[in-house]
Amino acid sequence: MKLHARFRKAKKTAILSTALLGLVIPTNALLTAAPAAAAVSCIGWGWKNADAGDGYMVKSGTHLKAGPYSACDNLTTTVPAGTHLYYHCYVVNDYSNTWTHVRIAGTSIEGWTSDDNLDDHGALSHC
Repeated sequence: MKLHARFRKAKKTAILSTALLGLVIPTNALLTAAPAAAAVSCIGWGWKNADAGDGYMVKSGTHLKAGPYSACDNLTTTVPAGTHLYYHCYVVNDYSNTWTHVRIAGTSIEGWTSDDNLDDHGALSHC
């Protein structure tokens, strides 16, 4: 019995010493990990010229993007407000935001822009 009591005392001392040193790691911290932020996919979004619509950029300082997310690469320098755009089609991204694939009128420059940037909220035809 004395040996068992000494072992329990030594175990308590070891746990207290470890806790005082800040070395105790909660068991659930070892079992769970914070989920990684979801990466957006800027490639593979197919589009087609299915919409005969056109409109105008209403926000200044926006760029045409490589995909339907603000985190996607810029394909252009800023597109000024009032720029005339031809609509190809739209998609709904993983955040439930609609984006239209457009071409700047009089050019061959194409890319994605949020429908919030457009005077009439973009294309009516889904890609």
